Amino acid sequence: MSFSLSKIKKYYLNLLLFILTFVTTTGAGTLFYLSFQSPEKELSSEFLKNYLLTPKNYINGLFYSLPLLIILFAHEMGHYLMCKKYKINATPPYFIPAPTIAGTFGAVIRIKEPIYSKIPLFDIGIAGPLMSFFLSIPVLIYGIGKSKIVYSLSAEGINLGEPLIFKFIESFYFKNLPQNADILIHPIAFAGWFGILVTAFNLIPIGQLDGGHIFFAFSTDLYKKLTYVFIALLIFAGIFYWEGWFLWAILIMIFGVKHPPVFDQERELDYKRKLLFYLIIIIFLVSFTPTPLYFSK
Repeated sequence: MSFSLSKIKKYYLNLLLFILTFVTTTGAGTLFYLSFQSPEKELSSEFLKNYLLTPKNYINGLFYSLPLLIILFAHEMGHYLMCKKYKINATPPYFIPAPTIAGTFGAVIRIKEPIYSKIPLFDIGIAGPLMSFFLSIPVLIYGIGKSKIVYSLSAEGINLGEPLIFKFIESFYFKNLPQNADILIHPIAFAGWFGILVTAFNLIPIGQLDGGHIFFAFSTDLYKKLTYVFIALLIFAGIFYWEGWFLWAILIMIFGVKHPPVFDQERELDYKRKLLFYLIIIIFLVSFTPTPLYFSK
């Protein structure tokens, strides 16, 4: 009992944030499920109030929150377990609840000491995106399969940008849509979409993002050349595609665009890791969308 209590005391913040994120994502999922079930219904404020005050309705929110939390947990545990493998001190995941459409800003771990070599730096950086990407795929496949076609929706709504992997999976289920038709995705598909989005965001090759670790480990010179190119691209995308890229660029610059050095700067990655590097570029290209969200009127 004392061991369990000591663990709870040590990780109480991790547990608290996870519980709060479970609550916020389940709340968001509950509204997603309602809009999926009744896309054309005019929902009064009184109806929404009664709906949200009925506890059993929150069970529907689990269609979104559970797969999403599994994807986010797997992403961060990929980093965490690699840190453990190389005996690098790191914290378990901290989930970030948020009053946003997704109900969360994702999750992070804290690495508490310098990473001494390019090999562990590469492995720690790449483990998370690989986990979240390959877990998001079956979630997307199942969720898109549960989605449905709707016609002539007149209400204002939120539209999701479709990365290439999303379009590829979608093409197996929905072909030759009429002009007045659209696809209303199931909350499970939205969880998979968000997992893909998190993967793409983290693979931007700057600073302390996963992509920064991966590119720095692959080639320090390439990393230095790409850093400010990608900052410029984020600003460009913020002007012409989605305003959220401005916020992302600002956050990256606040936390630092330079990557901390490692002790063996000259060490080369082996053949298998170089293949993984090229795989992660493909994953980034099929996961990225310049306009993640836009509103229809």
